[in-house]
Amino acid sequence: MSFLPGGRIKSTATYIFISSLFTAALLFTVAGCEDSRGPTGSTFRGNPIEGELSGVLGFAGSPYLVVDTLTVPYGSELLIEPGVELRFEPEIPFEVYGNIIAVGSEAAPITFTSGLEYPKRGDWDGIWLYDADRNSRFEYCYFLFGAKYGRHYHYKSFGGQLDSSLWDYGTLTCIRSSPTIYRCWFLSGGFHGLHCDTSANPLVENSVFFNNAGHGIYVHPLADPEIYYNIIVENDDYGVFCWEEGNDARENLQLWYNIVWSNFSGEYSNLAPHFLGRIMQVNGNLDSCDRHFNLRLNPDFKDPEKTWDFRLNACSAAIDAGPDDPRCNDPDGTRLEFGIYPYQYRPGEIRRLMTVDRLETGLSPYYMSCNVLLPKGATLTIEPGVDVLVEGRYKFRVQGRLISDGTESSPVSIRSGAEVEPGFGDWIGIDFDVGGDEGSELRYTHIANARWGLAFNQREAVIDHCIIEKCDSVGILCYNLSDPLITDCIIRENHFAGIMCWYNSSPLIRRCTIGEGVGYGIYVLEHSMPVIINNLLAGSGTSGIRMENLSSGTVINNTIGLNGYYGINLDNNSSPEIRNNIFYKNGSELRGGNGIKAVKTSRPEIEYNCFWGHPRSAVDVSSNTELSESNILVDPAFVDPEEGDFHLSGSSPCLTKGDPDIDTQMGAYGGPEAGR
Repeated sequence: MSFLPGGRIKSTATYIFISSLFTAALLFTVAGCEDSRGPTGSTFRGNPIEGELSGVLGFAGSPYLVVDTLTVPYGSELLIEPGVELRFEPEIPFEVYGNIIAVGSEAAPITFTSGLEYPKRGDWDGIWLYDADRNSRFEYCYFLFGAKYGRHYHYKSFGGQLDSSLWDYGTLTCIRSSPTIYRCWFLSGGFHGLHCDTSANPLVENSVFFNNAGHGIYVHPLADPEIYYNIIVENDDYGVFCWEEGNDARENLQLWYNIVWSNFSGEYSNLAPHFLGRIMQVNGNLDSCDRHFNLRLNPDFKDPEKTWDFRLNACSAAIDAGPDDPRCNDPDGTRLEFGIYPYQYRPGEIRRLMTVDRLETGLSPYYMSCNVLLPKGATLTIEPGVDVLVEGRYKFRVQGRLISDGTESSPVSIRSGAEVEPGFGDWIGIDFDVGGDEGSELRYTHIANARWGLAFNQREAVIDHCIIEKCDSVGILCYNLSDPLITDCIIRENHFAGIMCWYNSSPLIRRCTIGEGVGYGIYVLEHSMPVIINNLLAGSGTSGIRMENLSSGTVINNTIGLNGYYGINLDNNSSPEIRNNIFYKNGSELRGGNGIKAVKTSRPEIEYNCFWGHPRSAVDVSSNTELSESNILVDPAFVDPEEGDFHLSGSSPCLTKGDPDIDTQMGAYGGPEAGR
């Protein structure tokens, strides 16, 4: 039986064969003996070892069961082969006075663990290095279930009286020893993960310290470890604990480029350098970090709790978080990851910080595996025909300049990457952040299945000939003084609204087809003043346009028909100019409905409009709203409105009854800017 996390130790055919041979040999030894307490296939826990050890501890004899103190004597060297597993009986230590080389690999790590069938924190006494050779090395080693709190005491004499206190130690304790520790796991220890005691100066790189009952790493005042590229998380005490005689902080601690996060007592003790954990700058990923580029962010492991899978998810802040230094080698040629495992990029994968300036047609499709940021000052061009598949509820944040350069025959597509039928809100959307660069342009771009397709916060952009559909909330959100130019777009089947204008936003919405959602075509609120001209607003579940809270704007030459309740619904002091529009069959006999409904001191200017087929009345407004005689109540004679063709037939009265100062043709296909 292996006590390795999630079966990650490789049970190769050789391992199984050799283990079977040892089990068979032990069974043969006890067969026919009177003592029936000998090992059986179900009780075999390893080949017993104890005492002094040197030379090579081979994989062929693994797993080993350490039944009494194991020692590497002074002047001796022990080499442990990859894949070896040492299981320790309760309270048994491993003491190293000489040199130990325990170098495993990712495929065949070395394991130091409990020998019990159901292990728990602190079962055995850990590894103690006393004056060990500084060439000692641990690489790809698991340190599991060692070092019980409260088990060891050291004694001092005060005024002739003996006193005792608990000995601080860890699953790996270094006393006057400075090994190299590289890509190792310190998990579920009963006390500290790594204890750096007197004159211990280990080099600790790319390791994980997780779920230890004490500190992740303990640093004695006379220790000077070098701690780089590690992940130290969710330990029961501090992530890194510094003890300094005289209560002075350890300002010289060499702790750079680590994640220290979510440790119960805090990330660093109060005697650690004062700058540790204090946000002072950003790293290469634009994540906030302290002066030594240490992060306080969730490392986002695959499954640390159940299977001890410490590989990194695509959104991990540990990916590419190392220094921009060619000496820090990363297999994919980018910056170094923190923790055990390098992150393997897939062809076409984009995540977190956008580091390229072009998404190329020949490399499509691209896979958005996490939130993505286009930083301020950067320009990203997306070539015609590029397909971007978003693989979760992620957001594309645009602080720089985005040029999505599709064509009519070869549009750009940014949509859900769900393997089954894509749904509403599969991903978050594209956010144009406040304070970002101007000049973004999206042409012939198809955006689908987001929460909101595009969201603008104090930003401008050109949105031309795009399709934005099946969003869970809003197709386009214009927020906080945003005024994009939205032309010739199809915005359909978005749940709450096709376009939402909020807090003083004034987009120009021109020659678009908007509707078919359960909510509103265009929703305008909080002092917003859009220009809505030459649009077809049809088939929304409530209103073609709703305005409220001191909003206004211009509504000219639109066709607004077949919406669930109202063509335009005005509330709370909203008074737009409404001119040269056609309102057709909004509402139903069951729901009722009006072409225009205005309440709560809303006083729109309503001139040169056509109304037809409304169940209640063409207009429901307050008595102090003037209705011009220029409005007509006649059938506009569309070509085929039930099939979506709202062009005017040759006999339509709306061809000649429009505002002569604009165009005598009413509706979406009239006016000087109409796409006839």
